[in-house]
Amino acid sequence: MTDTATGKTYIAVKVFDKGCEICQHMSKHDRVTFEEFPEIGYQEVLLDDIINNDNNLTKLRIYQILEKHALNPDYTIDLPVYVVLTKQGKYTGHHVGAATIVELRDKIKECLEENSE
Repeated sequence: MTDTATGKTYIAVKVFDKGCEICQHMSKHDRVTFEEFPEIGYQEVLLDDIINNDNNLTKLRIYQILEKHALNPDYTIDLPVYVVLTKQGKYTGHHVGAATIVELRDKIKECLEENSE
């Protein structure tokens, strides 16, 4: 799930689609925002790669997390989805859709704080 040599405690995964305008808008500041947290490794993955995971355990785990925590009642998903996990793969929280830098930073802090309790 992660490169243990990096020393990161958490992994943040952005699930997005190339044609998603909100995803493109968020890309202007999401990576930089996550990089403000030295304990978080940041990755991006296309939604299609998660859906067509070819039994890749990491992608399958993200698929399961999205299905459990981020699906709308009509079985659609809003993008982008930022999933925060421990390096062991434990779900700690997520954020869906557009956000300001402050909102995204606050959500990241919330995910980290909930796991430290």
